[in-house]
Amino acid sequence: MVEKVRDREHHEKLFKASISPIRREIVSAIGIQGKTKEELKKELKLTDFQLKFNLEWLIKEGFVKEEEGKLKLTDNGLELLEA
Repeated sequence: MVEKVRDREHHEKLFKASISPIRREIVSAIGIQGKTKEELKKELKLTDFQLKFNLEWLIKEGFVKEEEGKLKLTDNGLELLEA
């Protein structure tokens, strides 16, 4: 197995994601199975703004992706989940 080389920018993104309690909750709730936006909103009791703001950041930074209406973690998202 080849170990990925992580640069400073990657570590800063992980840090920024991990210091936000809402982002950590979103990543944890999505987990391995994935969730829809509505499932996340209901489970975490988030406002539309909280979900949109944090989810857009997680997608833009490469921690979450949306496939067929379901949110799933990327490799970076799984790394954050395990941290």
